[in-house]
Amino acid sequence: MPRTIATFGTKLPQWVHGVVGAAADFAYPPVCRMCDCELPESMGVRMPPVFCPTCEGELSASHGPACVHCGASIGPGLDPQLPCAFCHDEGYAFERAVRLGVYDGLLRSACLEIKQRGSEPLAAALAELTWQVEGCALEAAGIDVVVPVPQHWVQRFTGRHHAAETLAQVWARRLQVPVAPHILRKTRWTKPQARLTPSERRVNLRQAFATVGTDPLAGATVLLADDVMTTGTTAHEASRRLKQAGAKRVVVAVVARGLGRR
Repeated sequence: MPRTIATFGTKLPQWVHGVVGAAADFAYPPVCRMCDCELPESMGVRMPPVFCPTCEGELSASHGPACVHCGASIGPGLDPQLPCAFCHDEGYAFERAVRLGVYDGLLRSACLEIKQRGSEPLAAALAELTWQVEGCALEAAGIDVVVPVPQHWVQRFTGRHHAAETLAQVWARRLQVPVAPHILRKTRWTKPQARLTPSERRVNLRQAFATVGTDPLAGATVLLADDVMTTGTTAHEASRRLKQAGAKRVVVAVVARGLGRR
């Protein structure tokens, strides 16, 4: 949101927000971002829900116990502070991973949808839902700056939505820290990770990231934002480059954690 718009909005009296919200609900009744069913009215200044109870329940149903280090789901009897079966021998450059749920069912559908043109509202809604579930963990991490996982410049011409940037903007606003989308860039075109084995993924992304204007990274704790993490290769390579540029710690936040082929 441009600074002028954000500043203007904060100066409006609360009753004006209520009137405007009620008028908008009357003209355009709010609907669930996933199933389009009508949602309750905003009731004055209260922010309306963005998902219906059914969709919200399905989207967050797979949250459950997770490994602190990589975000993979674990059994209820396992210690989340210990590396799990998926990451115990990985040596990731990031410190921990936070996610809303598992890349499956409705959450998988939502993650596929937010890559499409015009899906910014859905991506922002998923970021807010992730914050509702994991906001305390993100606040406790002591984040200084949020950096989205970048696209290669060629991908900008496809017209698809870069979900990581929208997610980063929402989480930065919630954390009240800067978002820095231009610090990390992807320097070369790579094959889609989903089609590769874990060993191929590591080679595919080797030396694929670079940093520009790294002053904000000196000694900083960075939140690296992305939509999905599968094997963790992308997050690892991006985190490794951020730390080489001066970041002290990197925490990864994603909407969904997939479990790729090992």
